[in-house]
Amino acid sequence: MIRQVSIFMENHEGRLNNLLKILAENDINIRSLNIAETMDYGIVRLILQETDKGLGVLKKHNIMSSLTPVLAAEISDQPGGLSILVDALTREKINIVYAYSFLPKKTDNAIIIMRVDDEVLDKAVETLKAVPGINLLDRETLLLK
Repeated sequence: MIRQVSIFMENHEGRLNNLLKILAENDINIRSLNIAETMDYGIVRLILQETDKGLGVLKKHNIMSSLTPVLAAEISDQPGGLSILVDALTREKINIVYAYSFLPKKTDNAIIIMRVDDEVLDKAVETLKAVPGINLLDRETLLLK
């Protein structure tokens, strides 16, 4: 599993810029970023190169954040690659709460970051491990991609 940093912030001009500058000034590399927003607020979801260091920097700057366990699955970057992953979870009645992807530099595959309900997290891991062509990544493997 991967530890994702989530930050709840007001949707105002300059807030994201401030967050990104703080991370950059403290040499915190962002591997993946996702923003879910409404008119008034947003949730910034980050996969950081150095999660603990990033959390410390955020706390020092009074930016409230939380950790969420998520799965990182490497799949083929071709039509139908994501469908295979979702189909495997659907057959086991595992709901994906949210997901986002990124294309790493050192592979031709895509990486899907996803959150499933906590009570089925272990079942999701076992389900995806059994599917040919899906490679579940741990923190170290993900950060090398």
